Order: sequence, then structure tokens, then C-alpha cells
Amino acid sequence: MKRNHLKKLMVLLVFVYANTAFAQQATVTGTVSDAEGPLPGVNIIEKGTTNGVTTDFDGNYTITVPSDATLIFSYIGYKPQEILVNGKNTINIILEQDSALLDEVVVVGFGSQAKVDVTGAISQIKQREIKQIVNADPTNALQGRLAGVQIESSGGEPAAGTNVIVRGISSLTNTFPLYVVDGTVVDDITFLNPKDIIDIQVLKDATSAAIYGTRAANGVIIVSTNRGSVNSAPKVSVDIRSGVNTVGNSLDLLNGPEFVAFLNQRSANEGLPGNITDPGVDTDFQDLTLNLGVVQDYGFNISGGGEGSSYFFSANYYDEEAIVISSDFQRINVRLNSRFNFGKFTIEESFSYNQRDFTQNPFFGNNTFTAPVVRATAPERLGGFEAIDSNLFDGSGGTNNYALAQLTNDQTTQRNVLGNINLKYNIAEGLTVGINYGVDYRNNYGNFFRPTFDLSPTDQEVNINEANDLTEVRGEIISTNIEPTINYKKTFGKHDIDILLGGARQQIDNNSLAVQVEGLPSNNITNIAGFADLVLNTGGGRFLSRLFSAFGRVNYKFDDKYLFTGIIRRDATSRFSSENGLNTGVFPSFSAGWIMSNEDWWPEEGVVNTLKLRGGYGELGSQNIGDFVFQSVLNPSSNVSFNNVTAGGFAITSLVDENITFETARSLSFGADASLFDNRLAVSADYFVRNNDDVLAAVSVPSTTGSATPVIQNAASIRNKGFELQANYNHNSSGDFDFNIGFTFATINNELTDLPNPLVGPSIDEEGNTPNRFEVGQPLGFFFGFRNDGIYKSQAEIDSDPGVANDPERRAILQPGDFRRIDLDGNGIIDNDDRTNIGDPIPDFTYGLTFNGAYKNWDFGLAFNGVQGNEIFNATRFTGTFFLDGNKFGYLRDAFVLGQNEDTNIPRASLPNDVGNQLPSDFYVEDGSYLRLRSIEIGYDLTKVINIPWVSNARLFYNMQNVFTITGYSGYDPEVGSTPSGTGGGFFGAPVNTPPIFGRGVDLRAQPRPRTFILGIQASF
Repeated sequence: MKRNHLKKLMVLLVFVYANTAFAQQATVTGTVSDAEGPLPGVNIIEKGTTNGVTTDFDGNYTITVPSDATLIFSYIGYKPQEILVNGKNTINIILEQDSALLDEVVVVGFGSQAKVDVTGAISQIKQREIKQIVNADPTNALQGRLAGVQIESSGGEPAAGTNVIVRGISSLTNTFPLYVVDGTVVDDITFLNPKDIIDIQVLKDATSAAIYGTRAANGVIIVSTNRGSVNSAPKVSVDIRSGVNTVGNSLDLLNGPEFVAFLNQRSANEGLPGNITDPGVDTDFQDLTLNLGVVQDYGFNISGGGEGSSYFFSANYYDEEAIVISSDFQRINVRLNSRFNFGKFTIEESFSYNQRDFTQNPFFGNNTFTAPVVRATAPERLGGFEAIDSNLFDGSGGTNNYALAQLTNDQTTQRNVLGNINLKYNIAEGLTVGINYGVDYRNNYGNFFRPTFDLSPTDQEVNINEANDLTEVRGEIISTNIEPTINYKKTFGKHDIDILLGGARQQIDNNSLAVQVEGLPSNNITNIAGFADLVLNTGGGRFLSRLFSAFGRVNYKFDDKYLFTGIIRRDATSRFSSENGLNTGVFPSFSAGWIMSNEDWWPEEGVVNTLKLRGGYGELGSQNIGDFVFQSVLNPSSNVSFNNVTAGGFAITSLVDENITFETARSLSFGADASLFDNRLAVSADYFVRNNDDVLAAVSVPSTTGSATPVIQNAASIRNKGFELQANYNHNSSGDFDFNIGFTFATINNELTDLPNPLVGPSIDEEGNTPNRFEVGQPLGFFFGFRNDGIYKSQAEIDSDPGVANDPERRAILQPGDFRRIDLDGNGIIDNDDRTNIGDPIPDFTYGLTFNGAYKNWDFGLAFNGVQGNEIFNATRFTGTFFLDGNKFGYLRDAFVLGQNEDTNIPRASLPNDVGNQLPSDFYVEDGSYLRLRSIEIGYDLTKVINIPWVSNARLFYNMQNVFTITGYSGYDPEVGSTPSGTGGGFFGAPVNTPPIFGRGVDLRAQPRPRTFILGIQASF
């Protein structure tokens, strides 16, 4: 009996013990943030164990620990905190930065450094800012957020190419910065999934970028992607977004009856016969061309890690329909990153696959200007679209560009595989050797198809495609990088030293092939296989380039107050001749800093908490030209005739300069970093002067040389100087409301200081007008043309105008309603010598403003950016006034008509003629200043609302892009970058390889940017 009681007592004790042990376990949830908002990637570890987790993208975490455990919260650049659980189930933490922005860790190239020790100009944005991007291009996250960094794009189509300009334009051949993703050099970063990115660093001056040598003259952008966190449990996060692209702005164009009336008035003004009868058709092609577009973005990632290891896997699908017909974009991303520590070995690897599919509308620029008196469709005609009657254009015929956009197929597929592995071995205390190997593989496929169609008017055989044609373009680029390094770090007494030595080898193998066939048996055939007998044109080639480098860097700090950095790099490239060492360059940089706030005499209490002064001088080279430019090329089409018999031959038809070498950028910069008001306000200010010498330019040669093409020479010099200010204020309270305000401001003064002969930009019309010009003493690409003093209102004004007093021929053809040109040289003749600077596409200053806040479960963010003081040459208005054989702008309703509408400054309706109304002038130059609310986002934390145990975080958010723009510009969008690499045709209609700077500030019928509305949900498990 006693034994039974004893058994019952033992069972009871075991039950009580088990329940007591169970009760001692606590599941703790919470949010970790700083003054700006939630912090992703914060490590939370149970003290004394390896049990730990990391916060998700909204700073949330869940961890199971004993109820009496102590949690350690740690994050790079922030003070760690230890919190006793003490039975609590919810613990929210606000981490405090060590000393505002000065103690952040930044990537400086082949390593990292505490920002307080940095002596160069480096700017950074973090994941919480990047994650607000809702479009495909991560470079858009930089716009307005970094002082001295300007983003320009060629239009608003999905994944439109962007040009990142760091501290002004300093080259006539290539303005693109160097991109480095997880240690591998790449051409751009538009292929990346923005949600994979942890941070982006921009090295803006020579003292910070010199470690990358001749590839860094235009700045360096370093991107780091997520690798997960050590000692963290597996975590799955999903991000689902969907929304619409809408038309943000439209142009005022003539309707059908107004268009006919304009043509009749133009004929009357030109003394041409005929009176066009209104056909009774009024089609709004702009409305048909611009539509709503659906945006979809689906992604997930898995991350975690064990002791000394971490991993990150992600997949993403992005689909965007443009607001322009026959234009859309899809992107697929897959990424796997990891990190492993094995004793003294560290291995990091990154692998990503990306595929992008573009469907483009190459005719958008003319789509919306299709004559409104044409029906949208004509099923009875071959192709299903109507022709434009030739009498509308005085017998010349017109093009139904809306039809061409529907009939043609222009598709491109780009595949990218990026792989990187980094090995490090710790030989001894402070001594580490490493090697980094990266491969960037890109495969491009283009398909351009035109079916058979008939868009000819009844009395003209034009705009007929009797035989369909298909062009396929294939390209493959393999870029490999290998970079061995040795690094030594040592602290002794008050001295800290960090020495890096390394080498680099880069090889780029570029292959391309293009084939055009004509006369396929069916319009449904989409590839050229099996039709060798129909080949019309072929082209392509292979180019191989190499770069060999050696570099070194020394960082020295004394007494935590005085800083010095020295960098030297030697580059040898295959893009210049090896004769006389022209292919080799050595580029040094030196910089120093003084942390004044660490001096003994600095007051511990005061408004200014920390202050650092820095300055430096550095040199960088540039080799941004094509391969084999220094070598003469034999033209196989140089036929000769002997005894009336033609024979094939080879000849050198263009000259080269065999002595070209690196461009050299010499940069002097001074800056200061400070934190104020208990480290709540962080401010950085910089002033710089950069002189670029031996700039490569296309120099004209006399025709007597037998060459019709310019020669690339080291012939130009460019100077940029400017001031930059960046401020960030953090309001960190113990209440429910926290916020962060960021502000950026930058000025730039750009001048071409040396060039043998002026250069012009690309042509914008069939007459070869080129508004951009490059001339000594002027900013790059300034607008060049005539200045007007209104228009002539009467014949008496023409006869009395001193500007044409000595020009009887011009005076005889001028009519009331023509431009009154200003005779700048005062000789009484209007000629090309009266052309001058009529506008500057470079802004006087740029600025940005961001606001991020959180109130209880709500979070919200705003981002503004703007430019001031730049001009735009409205080439859309220019060509739509005198040239375009389609619809016209609405302002021409007020065009001058003698005896009917004389109280106007709008010129008379006319065709291109000897008077020259159609020539570039200040009539087409407009103020390009604007202020844009680029994005607004509102989010709500659903975690407590849904209350599902296995859901650690859930957030619902609404995002708008391009919310509104304040501007005086009359075009679609004042955010004008450049014309698309020239307007002339290359092989198979491909654009001429013209640097973007040559068409900067020219709005040549670019696609408008959409206004985007997105609803999304983010969750972690």
C-alpha cells in the first residue's frame, strides 16, 4: 500500500517538475528599431548560448528562451544592449548609434572601414530605403538621397536605361560609374532584385575610389547583397505587390478638324495650291497609345545560419506593363549567398541568375502624333490599318506610326549569371591573405520582325512592306575578375595601421552576331533557322580586352584623432598601344583627417558632439573607349578598277591616333562630418574641384587626309567643381512617435576648358539640326542656336529691322509671323555667326528631402527630389511644329495669321524653308526645374491583428510613385536625361553608339514616366 502511495508521489513530482520546466520557457516577440525606424538584420542571441535569431525586414523577431534568460541585441554601428527577459513576452528595443553616422561601417573597396576613420567622400543608403522601390531598377533608390549623385534616364518605359552621374560629367566618351556587386565588377546593376540588397555605397572622390584605378574616374558604386546571419534560425519571408501604372501627364494636341485647318492655313501661308476637306474622322492616337498597365511583383527568401555560417536564398518574379502600347517587361531573379568559417578559413560565395524580357515600342515618339484624321483600324487593308492620304502632306505621303507600333515586334531577352567566391586565410594575428574570383556572364537575344503590310495612300506607292523581314541579334559577354590580396592590421600603443596589397586581372570577351532575312513564307515564323537562302544582311564580331593591375593602400590612425590614407594603383590595359608605355598608368591618392572632437580640450557637453575635418588629393585614369580604337582598320569594300574591270580590294579609310592613352582626373576635395544635439543631427559637407585632362574626343581632320571620319585623340580638358551638403535628423523618443528627416543639396559648375574644335551632338530631325554643342568656356552640351525677339507682326517691321538691313535676300523672303532673329554681331545680316548659347542642360543645384516616421503600428515615408536652374530643349515641340508629318501641338491654335490673329508670339504655320523658322532657337528652350514627390508609402503592422503563432511578422502597405511634379515644363516630364544614344541608324536600325552626354537635356519624344499605385503585403515565418 505504501509502495502504491510512493509511486503516485513520484508521478506527481515528475509532472510538477515537467510543468515547472515548461513554464520556465518563454516565447519573446518584439521590434528592434533606431531613430529612423525598424532595423533589419539585428542579431538577438541568448547570452551564454548559440541560440539566436535576426530581425526581419521590418525589425520584428521571435525567440524562445528561458524566462530568466538575458538577450543580447547587437548591430554594426550601434551600441549593443543586454535585456533580462524576466518572464516578459514582448520586448521592443531602440538601438542607439555609437556616434551618429560617424561610427557606421562602410565598404571602401577590398574591405570595410568605420566611417569615423574614412578620409574620403563616401555616401551610403541602406536596405530600409532601398525596399521602398517598387520599380525594376535599384538605381532609382539613389535619386535625391545622396548629395552629388544624379540619376538620369532616357524615358519612362519599364527598365529604361539609367545614367548615374557622380559629381558632374567629366568625359566625352563614357559617363558611367564603376559598379561592384559583392566584389565582382559588372556593367550595371539594373538586373538586381532590389529586395536582395543590404546597402549601396558610392565612392565619390579620387581619395576613396583610387583603389579601383582606371575604371573609377566616374565614381564607384558598391552593392552588397544579403548573406543571412550567423546563429539564427531559418526564416522565410514573402513579399507580394500588385498595382497599376497610370498616365501622369498628357500633351495638348490638335483634334481632327483643327489639324485640317492648320494644314490649310500652312498651305495658304506657303502659297501652295489646294484646300483639304475635313474627312470627318477625329482619332485621339495619344489616348489610344497611352493606357493603364498592371504591375506584379512576387518574391520570397529564406535565410538563417549556424555557428560561424550563414545563408540567404531568394527568388523573385516581376512583371510590368507599360502605359505605352506594345511595351512591357518581365524579370526573374534567383540568388544564393552563403558564408562559412572553418577555423582560420573564411569562404563567402554569391550566385545569381537573372532573366529580363523586354517588348518595346520603338515608334512611341511618333505614335501619339499620328494624323488624327485617320481611323484607328482598317480591317479591309493588308495589315489591318489605314493609310494616310498623300494630299494631307502635299503629295509626300505620311506614316501611320500607330499602325507600325501594332504591326512590328521588337523583343529582347537578356540573361545574366553572376558568380563570386571569396577565400580568406588568417595566417597570424592581424595578417590575412585572400583571393576573390568573379564571373559575369551575359547573353542577349534580340528579335525584330516586320510582317507584310500596306499603308500606302491610293495615289502613292509608299509605306508598303511587300516582303516580311526578321532580324535576330545574339550577343555574349563573359567578364572574369581575379583579385589576390594580403592585408595586415596592427594596433600598438596609440597607433593603428592597416596595410592592403593586391593585384587584379580582368578579361572581357565580347561576341556578337546579327542576321537579317527577308521574304519568309509566313508572318507566323519567329526565327531564322532554315532560311539561309533568304539572308539579306549579316554582321557581328569578337572583341577581347584585358586589364592587369597592382595596388596598395595604407590607413594610419594616431591617438584616435589623426588619420592618413594613401593609395596607389598601376593599371595596364589592352585598349591602348603598348608602345612607349601608353597602355600603363600609375594613379596615386593621399588624404588626411582630424577628429577634433577627440581632442582633450573638446567640451564634453555642447551642441556639437563630434566633428571631423578631412581633405585629400587624388588621381584617377579612364580607359572608357572601345577596343582597338588606336589601330587602323582595313575596309574590305574598297573596290578598284583596272582596265574597266572592277576588282575587290582593302584600304584604310579612316585615320587613327596610335598614341592615345588614359584620361587623367585630378581631384582636390575638402569635407567635414559632424553630429549635433546629442547625436540626433548628422551633417556632412564637401567642396571639390576635379580637373580632367587628356580627355578623349573625336577631332575633325582635314579632308585632304583622305579620311571622312574624326580621329579619337587626347584633346580635351573638363573642369567640375561643386559643394555638397547632406543632413540627417533622428527623433528618437520613448513615446509612440519617432521620425527621421533627411536632406541633400549639391551644386555643380561644369566647364569645357580645352578642345581644338567645337563638337556637336546628335541630329534630332531630317535636316540634321543638332542643338547640343561642346565648346571651350561653356558647359558640356549647352544648347546652341538663335535668339529671338518675338515675331514680325507686319511687313513694316521687317523693312525697318536693322538686323536684316544688309541682307536683302533674307528681307525679301521674310513674312509677318516669322521669327525676328537677334543680330548678335550687329552686321545687319542674320547668319550662323549669330548663333549662341541659348540654354544649359546642367542644373545649378539638385536637392532631396526624405521623411520617415512611425506611430504605434503605423509607418509612413515620403521622398522628394528636385533640380533647379537647368534648361530643356523641347525637341518634341520642335519637330512637332515644322517637321513631323503628323499631328501638331495645341499651342499652334494660336499661330500667327495676318489680319486674323496678330496678337501672338507663336510663329506662322510653315514648312521648312530658307527663312529658317525650323532652326534651333530659344523658342524651344524651356525651364527644366522641378520638384517631385517621388514616392509616398504608408504601412500597418498586422502581426498583433492576425495573431497567428507561426507568423512572426505581417505588414500591409500602400505605395505611390511619381505622385506629383511642380514644374513649368510643357512636355510629358521634366526629368529629361538624354536622347537615346543618337538618333541616326546603325546596323539594322540599331542606335549609333553615341555617349549620352551628347544628347543631354534634349527631350526627343521620350516615353513619359507613369504614376504608379501599389498595394502589398510582407510577412515572415
